[in-house]
Amino acid sequence: MWPFAPSYPTVHAADIHHQAFDYIIVGGGTAGCVLASRLSESPNASVLLLEKGRVHDNFLSRIPLLSQNFDFPFLQSVRRDSDPIPAANGRRAALWTAEALGGATRINALLWTRGGAGEYNQWAEDHGLEDWSWDRIEPWLRKCEDVVRPRKPGFELGCIPFVEEAARRVGLPVGERVNDPGANTQGCFVMDQTVDGKGQRVSAYKAWLPMVTVRERKGLKICTGVVASRLLFNRDGTRVTGVRVREGGREYTVKTRREVIVCSGTICTPQILMLSGIGPRHHLESLEIPVLHDLPAVGQGLSDHTSVPIIMELPRKHTLHCLENAFVFFWHLLLYLLFGKGLLATGTTPRSIYVRTAALDKNTMTVRHNDDSDQDAMDVSLPRDVPDVEIMINPVNCLTVNTSGKSLFTWYTTLIQPYSRGHVKLASDDPLTDPKICYPMMTDDKDRATMRKAVRFTMRLAEEFTNTGYPHEAPLTIVPGMDLEYLDALHKPKTGLLQRFWARKKPADEEPIPVPGIDLLPRAASPSANSVLKKQQFQRPDWRTITNDEIDAYTSRVCVSSLHVSCTCRMSNNPQDGVVNPKLKVHGVDNLRIADASVFPKIPSAHTMAPVVMVAERCAEFVKKEWENKEGK
Repeated sequence: MWPFAPSYPTVHAADIHHQAFDYIIVGGGTAGCVLASRLSESPNASVLLLEKGRVHDNFLSRIPLLSQNFDFPFLQSVRRDSDPIPAANGRRAALWTAEALGGATRINALLWTRGGAGEYNQWAEDHGLEDWSWDRIEPWLRKCEDVVRPRKPGFELGCIPFVEEAARRVGLPVGERVNDPGANTQGCFVMDQTVDGKGQRVSAYKAWLPMVTVRERKGLKICTGVVASRLLFNRDGTRVTGVRVREGGREYTVKTRREVIVCSGTICTPQILMLSGIGPRHHLESLEIPVLHDLPAVGQGLSDHTSVPIIMELPRKHTLHCLENAFVFFWHLLLYLLFGKGLLATGTTPRSIYVRTAALDKNTMTVRHNDDSDQDAMDVSLPRDVPDVEIMINPVNCLTVNTSGKSLFTWYTTLIQPYSRGHVKLASDDPLTDPKICYPMMTDDKDRATMRKAVRFTMRLAEEFTNTGYPHEAPLTIVPGMDLEYLDALHKPKTGLLQRFWARKKPADEEPIPVPGIDLLPRAASPSANSVLKKQQFQRPDWRTITNDEIDAYTSRVCVSSLHVSCTCRMSNNPQDGVVNPKLKVHGVDNLRIADASVFPKIPSAHTMAPVVMVAERCAEFVKKEWENKEGK
């Protein structure tokens, strides 16, 4: 908050001890903010929102570009590490989020993507969830957008027109808005970003729980800095009656008159359920946790988008690395302070390319508008046409290491319809201990095959970029076929100034997640990285001759999570296949719902903010209607 401004109204756990509320929301992230806002609209409803983090709304957290940098101090970003991943040479996935009011929307890439109609129709057709088809959910997405009001990027670098021309040359439609319901399923799209008219980040906290709203809602209490240690039940364990809360080493109890809604995210929601005795019986018994409800699907089915950066070197003026020049940075800072404009007022991804690999010609790596069976491959409403690859256009280094002195542009190649599945399990019965995460990175051979094709297509795009009349050299520098000893040397420990003062402790075999914009922070150069960058000598790679083995060796070294983890408490019509029913009620337990990315029956091709907000809006409506009907009887 600004100096001398009124403080955001929050309470301590001691203030609510033994109190009862109509609704208790566990988790004040993306979905939790939406639910707290909607359920407290009724003047007669009492709502308690529990959040582990704090508000900490500061100037840095509002600047779109800088607030994406997870390593920057004061942003409340946290990281949970997976178990070692065989497909990633034993590296661990670093799963970042923010423990703050607003959750991941305080630090995400600001991308608002709905996902296509076909994937929600797939939820209905393949999973029997008719109430979640496109026709049912699209009005709720529009309702969300009336609040968020996403915008297209306001400032673009000079390389973007050449990216669009390269996409056009390989057969992709160009220039459509990513959320246009009439757009093709494949194309090079203008991205919508959650930035307001003042150039500030629009988080779920800012959109749904601004200070003026919270002060007006007398029935709404927001308790920050607390951990929900477990749910409370009636004597026979069939109905949730409250939540046990921990703050500063002390335990407190809050009760619910109606419902508890868990919105703690894909990793922590199953953790809370299992700590409370809801989950796979054999796993809970192994930790001597009393089993109240045997629900095998809790924590299972973990899914995520996996990314591989393909990087070329461009002139500094055409990448975000131009901000490493002090004069350029202060010019854009001035633009931002005076007008809310410039590079600081935008995200790192002005365009994204969506493709369906089944529609790629394997010989020319161009996009066909009809697939092998001569069916239309561009219809956004059909489940068969859901794209399985997104290539984010990030004019910045997205490798997992600092490459100071280089001006890099990343084609961020991402699997968005993966087959691989992982799981979340408890490491102990302590709610403060992170759960064990078995991360699903290309454990299914179909994902490996898709990634190979996607990488070749990306290299084809990069080649075409150089043929568009782009007036500068644009060599591929981090790419399959490169010197792997050179690539391995890049991952040696860094000695940057900010690392010495602010870096979090990391396991020895784990690299940090690629943070778009990380090189924009002032830091000392890494001597080892710079020296090895100058020494690399290899024949320029060609998508026509690159081998599967070369692609696999490269992707194993650089593949990372795209931070869209989902599906660990998935929606289903029966308790054997999932955790919640179509109304988001936990199977077999009264007065308990879940609303976050964990309930997705299948991971969407979208960045997850928009789908999560939609789920939360629908959950609020389900809750309101049910209790209105009960009171009306």
